[in-house]
Amino acid sequence: MNETCASFDVLFDPDRNVYRAYQLERSLLRSWSPRTIWTVAKLLLAGRKWISKQDDSDTSQLGGDFIVDKNGILRLVHPSHDPADRPPVDDLLKVIEKL
Repeated sequence: MNETCASFDVLFDPDRNVYRAYQLERSLLRSWSPRTIWTVAKLLLAGRKWISKQDDSDTSQLGGDFIVDKNGILRLVHPSHDPADRPPVDDLLKVIEKL
């Protein structure tokens, strides 16, 4: 949790087991679309650092955001259409606050 500074549990899925279970997509075209490239460029111009990929990374992998309650019930499901497609943080926090 030192990496996220979160006061709640965050799942890291390096073996992509959850990725496969949630049937998230892969798309090289959507992973490197003009929208994604523009988002990355804005982040770099704002001073964010490029995080180097690990050797086993999959640049075609599309992510998602999920909130699971303590009973294992999905309270938010947002599979990403492209890497820039993320729910607003305020929306995520509202769901977490209701838990």
